[in-house]
Amino acid sequence: MPEPSLAASQLEMCQGQAFREICRRSASPGPQVTMTDYFAERGWNRADAMRILAEPIKHEMIKIKGWRFGGYSVTRKGWPEHERKFIWTGGEGVHISSTTGGFVVANVNSAHAVAHGGYGNRANASDIPHQQLIDALRTDAATATSDEGVRAREYADDLAATVDSQDADRTTRILARINALLSTATTAFTLTRELLPPNS
Repeated sequence: MPEPSLAASQLEMCQGQAFREICRRSASPGPQVTMTDYFAERGWNRADAMRILAEPIKHEMIKIKGWRFGGYSVTRKGWPEHERKFIWTGGEGVHISSTTGGFVVANVNSAHAVAHGGYGNRANASDIPHQQLIDALRTDAATATSDEGVRAREYADDLAATVDSQDADRTTRILARINALLSTATTAFTLTRELLPPNS
């Protein structure tokens, strides 16, 4: 068994993402889904995956299926939890649009919120956690022009501080500044732009 590569502070966020993905792939309680490709895409080794999914398995939200590693199914107990927390079942839906070149970030008042991107009516394949956006901005800042690099580092630091303090209003303002930077920035911001849906 390899050594875990994820820090304990990352487990809760990764747990929510993995649980949602198992539910998305299952579409209902019972069917087996294989998650090895999902783990590999995120760089999670077998030890990471076992730590991440330990709580959902312990609380019988999901169960291991099959003899080979990576097979799971959502339980009848886990599916209502998924619907309650992650599926909009109210009357009016939410629709956010952006014209050509727009970068839309939806902010949810939650410490572990993620933004879902989409182009047209197709959902983007992955969630965009705030930490991933922060890391991409800091990395891209190193190759940006002096002015853009300073702004990107400043926005990354501000976003990190506001996410930690759970200040939703300030987080929204900083995300708007990041949007403005990316709309005029040079080609240096490759990693940050890769978080966006295709053709946005």
